[in-house]
Amino acid sequence: MLISRFDSDLRRKSYSFAWWRALTWVMLLLAGFLGAQYIRHAQKVWQALQNLPVGSDEGATMLHTMLGWDLGYLAAALVVIVACAGCILRQSWARAVLRTVALLLCVWLAYRGMLLWHQWSMLDHVNNMAVQQQLGDFKRPLLIAMALQAIAVPVLLWLAWQLGQPAVRLQFRPRSG
Repeated sequence: MLISRFDSDLRRKSYSFAWWRALTWVMLLLAGFLGAQYIRHAQKVWQALQNLPVGSDEGATMLHTMLGWDLGYLAAALVVIVACAGCILRQSWARAVLRTVALLLCVWLAYRGMLLWHQWSMLDHVNNMAVQQQLGDFKRPLLIAMALQAIAVPVLLWLAWQLGQPAVRLQFRPRSG
């Protein structure tokens, strides 16, 4: 009796507005946008690689590396898209996948944030006034990227935590088979 009452209370709560669902939609849209950006950049890199003169090994190596990173980021964006779509459709397999993706993104964003902080601190040590004026326009995007990553890490941690809650778990359909 206690278990059935607890279960019905959890199911009743599951039909109210849930921030984790809204965040899943935001992640899906952002991953789709970034995936399109990676495809576009990879196309430009591929075109530059095709137009590269023969014997330009250093340039070809650099472009191949850029293309590899673009394809890796595109694959990661596709994984995020599939996991988010599965969660939106409330497939039980997607909950664990999106939790893992959210935690991996937290680690990646924290790492990238530390790299950006290092770049920021290196820019502060430039003594040449003319160079500092030119770098002024470069500092703002770094600061914005660091701020967005600082916000994204706790939000993604919260999402991973929410996806593990019993009330959220009950909202997902068990795998039929």
